[in-house]
Amino acid sequence: MQRNVGRADAWIRGGLAVLLFGMAAILNHLSLVSLAAALAALILVGTALTRSCPLYRVLGIDSQRDRRTGHA
Repeated sequence: MQRNVGRADAWIRGGLAVLLFGMAAILNHLSLVSLAAALAALILVGTALTRSCPLYRVLGIDSQRDRRTGHA
């Protein structure tokens, strides 16, 4: 997979994932909301770690700065 998520974008995704995991833990009495928050957090963590986002690929978005070296 080709990277299309920049370093800053990956950090933001990681931060949002932490917030969503916290929300899932706090709202565990609302099982559907908690499950949705945990699932969204897992997706964000996965895309942050791999630095590749399938939705970005479909939409033609690339948040990397230097395409030749692959470094943000």
